[in-house]
Amino acid sequence: MTNTFSTDSLLFSKWTKESQHELTDRFYLVVACQRDAQGQLMQVVMQDINTLQEQEMDWHELEDPNHWHMGWN
Repeated sequence: MTNTFSTDSLLFSKWTKESQHELTDRFYLVVACQRDAQGQLMQVVMQDINTLQEQEMDWHELEDPNHWHMGWN
């Protein structure tokens, strides 16, 4: 089963990255959505809320419930 969400509502959504190698989960905010010329979502920019570091990633990675879930909890 994958995480289900609308790509139109990703901007400024909150995410938790499940961590198997660290002691705590990491919390992220989607701060940008990059689209192609046809308006299809290609990548998102995730910002770690603790370090403020940003990383670009394929938005499909957020569909993996083994690594990501919506919200901060």
